Amino acid sequence: MDKNITLQLSESLEQQLSQKAAQLNISLESFIIDVLEQYNSEDKAENDPITPLIGTLKMKKNDLAENHDFYLSQALQQELKGVE
Repeated sequence: MDKNITLQLSESLEQQLSQKAAQLNISLESFIIDVLEQYNSEDKAENDPITPLIGTLKMKKNDLAENHDFYLSQALQQELKGVE
């Protein structure tokens, strides 16, 4: 069953989206639905800007994933000591 949703867009966003829809020769509604369907179906990891770096960085510490909170707290403590 389809649902109706009302969106309030800024005038500039509506103009930008309408232009893109016109380039594709489809309605604004169809364009927005297509964009939402595409966003919903994409693998979120593909959009992560860090993903291409996985396995390419050389570091002294190799347990960042497991102990990232510890390393962040250490860095924050060092930064706060430097401020005093």
